[in-house]
Amino acid sequence: MRINSQKDKAQLALAKDAVYKDGFYNGVMVIGDHAGKPVQEAKPLIRQMLIDANDATPYNEPENLVMSRSGDECVVALMDQWYLDYGEPEWRRLTEECLQGMNVYTDETRNAFEKNLAWLNQWACARSYGLGTRLPWDHNFLVESLSDSTIYMAYYTIAALLQGGCIDGSVPGPLGIKAEQMTDQVFEYIFAEGPSPTDSDIPKASLDKLRREFEYFYPLDIRTSGKELIPNHLTFALYNHVALFPKKYWPRSFRANGHLMLNGDKMSKSTGNFMGLAEAVEKYGADATRLAMADAGDSGEDANFEDGTANAAILRLHTLTEWIQETLAIKDQLRTGEFNFYDRVFDSQMNKLTNEAEAQYEATFYREAVKSGFYEFTAARDLYREACLLMEIPMNRDLIMRYIEVQALVMAPIVTHWAEHVWGKLLGKEGLVVNARWPKTGPVDETALQEVDYLRRQVGHVRATETQAIKKKKKTGKTDVFDPSKPKKITILIATKFPEWQETAIGVLKHALQTDSMSDKMFDDEKIKHELVTKSLMRDKKIMPFLNDLKKKAEQQGPGVLTRTLAFDEIKMVKERSEYLRKVLGYQDLSVIKSDEVVEATAGDAYKEDYVRAAEQALPGQPTFVVKNIT
Repeated sequence: MRINSQKDKAQLALAKDAVYKDGFYNGVMVIGDHAGKPVQEAKPLIRQMLIDANDATPYNEPENLVMSRSGDECVVALMDQWYLDYGEPEWRRLTEECLQGMNVYTDETRNAFEKNLAWLNQWACARSYGLGTRLPWDHNFLVESLSDSTIYMAYYTIAALLQGGCIDGSVPGPLGIKAEQMTDQVFEYIFAEGPSPTDSDIPKASLDKLRREFEYFYPLDIRTSGKELIPNHLTFALYNHVALFPKKYWPRSFRANGHLMLNGDKMSKSTGNFMGLAEAVEKYGADATRLAMADAGDSGEDANFEDGTANAAILRLHTLTEWIQETLAIKDQLRTGEFNFYDRVFDSQMNKLTNEAEAQYEATFYREAVKSGFYEFTAARDLYREACLLMEIPMNRDLIMRYIEVQALVMAPIVTHWAEHVWGKLLGKEGLVVNARWPKTGPVDETALQEVDYLRRQVGHVRATETQAIKKKKKTGKTDVFDPSKPKKITILIATKFPEWQETAIGVLKHALQTDSMSDKMFDDEKIKHELVTKSLMRDKKIMPFLNDLKKKAEQQGPGVLTRTLAFDEIKMVKERSEYLRKVLGYQDLSVIKSDEVVEATAGDAYKEDYVRAAEQALPGQPTFVVKNIT
């Protein structure tokens, strides 16, 4: 630390902190009653021993100098006051049990609650004036404000019957009950299954109605609040629910979120980077604002409202509305009857995305719900529409009508006005979309979805190759290289089995799979090492990198990676979809060859060596291809 003398105060302070910290966590007592114990265990015991012997007294002082806004130095004074005993062992245990059974939606939120419960203890009731509940045994003090407002959700369940539309309570609600009639015994009867109150003249029928309302709506399904309230208000809410209510009324979920940023920066009126809700609605409209807000983020981190997202939402919704209107105008020209491959794919995509959106709504992951229920939903429609155009067949009328209806239903929670317009004005449905049931979904043909994903990947690989060819042609200026702009042909080379050396590596990993469910490791490393040594593979430059890579994939994605089988016949499927591939890629000719038949299939071809090299790289599920210009 470059300490040269006692004058190096800053470095000495750092050294002192380092020594004290190391002594506390790593030090061991060498003398006294607690010799041999770690310092961190012995310290509280010695402290209590000194206090018990009247050799010491506990007191509090600030860790550093504390100055008030008025410029005065602050001191700590012990005042007569009451504390809420958060952290009391049994109370804390029950609160931790409550948290364990709750859905808090993100690991970050759960970790924050757990850390807070680990250190939180007595919390002072220091207020003596203002709004709030007075301590029953000392009316000079009020319950601490962050704790006093933690069970009002229970009051929500009966507020409509007690107050009606009158917020200040000056006018009796539907049951005609006055504030002074709501005694502690009445609340005990409603919220805690207590005996009939003897100090209130509220009719028994009214009391029973209040109790039924509470029991119907409680426990609360979700409480949403800012993440900065986890260290106090939200944790207090857990403590107080545990203290006041039986287990069946403990909260089911808390959702903590961050602040809202604007275009990547913190909102601030002083910098001008600020937008209120009314201004956003005036600028973008309600639906585009809601979509951009839903798309702003799902985690506990600060969300980011993007101006570009809101503007794009306006255009997307307008474009989709126009397409729906145009499609409905020609719906009688659309195809009916049995589904073909492209129909089955689109139908399965809608079913899968609808199920995903439902799960994401329920989990309050609205960004993911928009991704599945809007962006990917319209992308599935675009893929279907493109396939039908390429294959020169009309779209299926039943599917398209279902798409429009389901799209309106799935997005109704976010872009409600747009959904109502589509539902009522364009589809002519009765009632409001917000009152309609969530769409029913049919089975998902996972094989068909895997097939279309396979086709998409191959299209992407070919187009990437063409892009590289264009760059190479521009760079070299050569005219005898592949030119994607000229007539062209493609040969797809498909392998039906893995090379023997890969099968060997897979066999090693399969043999080393752990069968003990208690083990935290997927593979037995000793077994892997033994197999590699036995088979003299430790120095194999091909097998070892492949084995290590496959081991990592299996640990991340599951042991199914080791099976490496497709759900469909690759050769058969590609041949059946060859015309679609040819058209979508824009090739004049497309052929399919098994990799182990390439020598015979290309006999006499001037580019035979190109085909053979490509075939050597082909694997099941990972075909290779050769592209050439037609001369």
